[in-house]
Amino acid sequence: MNIDNNLGTYAQTERYWEKYQHFFPEELRIHDGCQPVEEWWNRKDGRIHIDRWPAADSSLKVILIHGAGGNSRLLAPYARMLQLHGYETAAPDLPPYGLSGVHSPKMLSYPYWIELLTDLIQREAERDGKAVVLLGVSIGGMLAYHTAAAAKNVKGLIATTFADTRDPAVRDQLAPNRLISRAGKRAMDALPFLLDSIQLPVNLVSRMKHISNNPRLASLIMDDPRAAGIRMPVQFLRTFMSYKPAVNPESFDKCPVLLIHPELDPMTPYPLSEAFYKRLQGTKQCVILEGAGHLPIEQPGLDQMRTAVLSFLNTLK
Repeated sequence: MNIDNNLGTYAQTERYWEKYQHFFPEELRIHDGCQPVEEWWNRKDGRIHIDRWPAADSSLKVILIHGAGGNSRLLAPYARMLQLHGYETAAPDLPPYGLSGVHSPKMLSYPYWIELLTDLIQREAERDGKAVVLLGVSIGGMLAYHTAAAAKNVKGLIATTFADTRDPAVRDQLAPNRLISRAGKRAMDALPFLLDSIQLPVNLVSRMKHISNNPRLASLIMDDPRAAGIRMPVQFLRTFMSYKPAVNPESFDKCPVLLIHPELDPMTPYPLSEAFYKRLQGTKQCVILEGAGHLPIEQPGLDQMRTAVLSFLNTLK
């Protein structure tokens, strides 16, 4: 999406996110009396929208990272969960998702997302000096790892999944079929000058129907014009499927890691994340969220997510 200065805000005109609320417990639902502060970060390459959930007394700040089919407001109940327990959260929309945009679609690549998040970490550190923790949901989990590997000042890393797309088995799992995950990848790698600018629907190149085990919620996300209802350039898909991290997991010791993996996740089953998790060095912990799907909304997994995340953050204070 190119920048549209006429876009409204989630609080006023972009109200699709309200449809997600009844899938979450009442205390985590977002409504007119409980919304984040909406901010715009004007960069030379684009305009980034951020939902901020303040907590003045928090010594930590969590940057909440969505995946390839979400946006900041889809994850707002998780941010509210953290705020209710005294933790500040900043949740950016990664362009072209949500209300963020760039000056040119040619800029949209997976490394650009990592660059943007790395800059955001530095910006937040300079803003108030609070230590930054990354929390990535869905593909945002791997993105959080890649960002932590490239950035400074990351105190901790939390992820719901680790999908290392350098592994053909992971690519096969994420793509709707092997024609895309294998032949498609070879074509993208061989012909970037022809294919990079083509825009494809996210739903066409992923198993987005598995983003939630609740079919109604999955359909809402797929139809969301600010989430999985958008198109992405092939350049993003190509760079996402072949990205090499700044630090391989065997050498990663930048910060403690918590994997909170949903038990019933058909999009990224636990064995795929487990293979990457086992390679990680340093302090790490894994908690399986019982009964939860890829986007955790089910009990007891949602409560287990809360307990695990709060316990992990408490160790970082």
